[in-house]
Amino acid sequence: MIIDSLDKLALYAAVHPGFADVDAFLATYDLSTLAAGTHPINDCGAFASVNEYTTKSVEDSFIECHRRYIDVQMIAWGEERIGITHTRFCQELPYDEQKDLQKLTGKVDFVTLVPGMFAVFFPHDAHEPGVTSGTEPAAVKKIVFKIPVEPGPEQ
Repeated sequence: MIIDSLDKLALYAAVHPGFADVDAFLATYDLSTLAAGTHPINDCGAFASVNEYTTKSVEDSFIECHRRYIDVQMIAWGEERIGITHTRFCQELPYDEQKDLQKLTGKVDFVTLVPGMFAVFFPHDAHEPGVTSGTEPAAVKKIVFKIPVEPGPEQ
């Protein structure tokens, strides 16, 4: 996993070719005004999923990971805590192939994601997103870039 400030995102382009596409997308669009929904970011299957929601308690959230996609998560407004750990420290629940969602149980440590930061989660990075940062649930606008683990033919 990677957690850093958005102004450093270009430094990670060598990690995976899809990261350069995320950086180019960010140079084109204002995240705070980007419409909710799915937005393609390249011709190789990468896309941005934009959601607005209210954060939730730890008891109402769950740990997850993905097999086919790398997540690059960032906040347009609001803030949330994200639990983080390695999948080897978790117990697996059934994998949903259609949603590319593996739910897990285990113990996580938390980081707080705020505007101007990003977090990258590879398939071995378990994460528990959307957790309330303060004492009360809060509104958040979040963008999750889904980048195929295996680059497509154009990358």
